[in-house]
Amino acid sequence: GINAEYGDLSSFQCTVEAHTMSDFETGLFSCFSDCGICLITFFIPCYTSAKNKASVDERDCTCCDCICVPNEYFTRQQIRAKYGFEFNPCMDCLISMFCYSCTICQHAQELRAKGSK
Repeated sequence: GINAEYGDLSSFQCTVEAHTMSDFETGLFSCFSDCGICLITFFIPCYTSAKNKASVDERDCTCCDCICVPNEYFTRQQIRAKYGFEFNPCMDCLISMFCYSCTICQHAQELRAKGSK
């Protein structure tokens, strides 16, 4: 048997360090934890969305960003890639479609917490 070939394996301990990817620190429904972002997003969502996209791209926000509103799904994917968050494309698509304002707020709060522009 295996014990005869390799000795007694009952005390053998195997430690495997699993690589766990982090996820967003701010909750999807934590909109009201920063009332400034929440109010701006409620009244002018294209502005907050544009600022988020520019921040992820590490550049200044321009008028074109506000006119050509970025797709929140792609912004979310960029945030995940930039900060090593676990990818979840299907859930991100649903969140971006059905919780649009909350997604924008979450992105803004997350980028602020990470020290982006």
